[in-house]
Amino acid sequence: MSLVNTNQAVQQLFGLEGSEALRSKANSYLRNGVIPSSLIVDDGFSDQSMDKRGKKWLKPQAVDCLFNALVLDAFFDDTQYVKAILEVPATRMASANLCEEIVLKAQAVNTVDLLSEAAQQFLDQMRDETFNLRVLRLRCPFDAQRLPQMDMPLRNTGLLYELLRSQRLLLCHKDNILLCLVEHGLSAAINFADQLEPELLQSDLALVGLVQRLRNEYQEAQNFNALLSLLPD
Repeated sequence: MSLVNTNQAVQQLFGLEGSEALRSKANSYLRNGVIPSSLIVDDGFSDQSMDKRGKKWLKPQAVDCLFNALVLDAFFDDTQYVKAILEVPATRMASANLCEEIVLKAQAVNTVDLLSEAAQQFLDQMRDETFNLRVLRLRCPFDAQRLPQMDMPLRNTGLLYELLRSQRLLLCHKDNILLCLVEHGLSAAINFADQLEPELLQSDLALVGLVQRLRNEYQEAQNFNALLSLLPD
């Protein structure tokens, strides 16, 4: 079994050019538990009081998990949110819907059927709850497996934020809701939607669908939190 560190994994996955932009994020996903401890091999003495850390090596399956985390990070640029995608079904479904909006915009098409084969497969895998994101590698929806982070070295932003921020003056109501979701969260996006005139919603079926989708995801999240509160500590 061949073991690699995070730097080697990034180079293996994305080449030398992507190592600098992705290295710190790879280490973040190692620290925050996105990569299961069972897929990590500790080597060397570690003592936090002396600020000494042992080396950590990734098993091959951990490299696939890291790849998925970095692909999702291209969309959301939030390590905790990406972790939630891997752990919370409702968050995963909400993120899949957002990813669909993003790739449709990025590829300048109106329906999923017109997306590239890679993008369609990526969305199918995101919505397939039997597809284990910690075990199986996602199909990369980006051309030549080149993540947007590699072209945005001076910014700490995700793809969704970049796409919407760059066109903010031209945003439709649907885009504004998505941008509000990225910047402030699901609750804020719903509050923004509540301020829209009913006539606007009635005249835009896509906007109606997006708002209803967000409300459903918010209700599922609320139900999930209520269930957690009933569990013993």
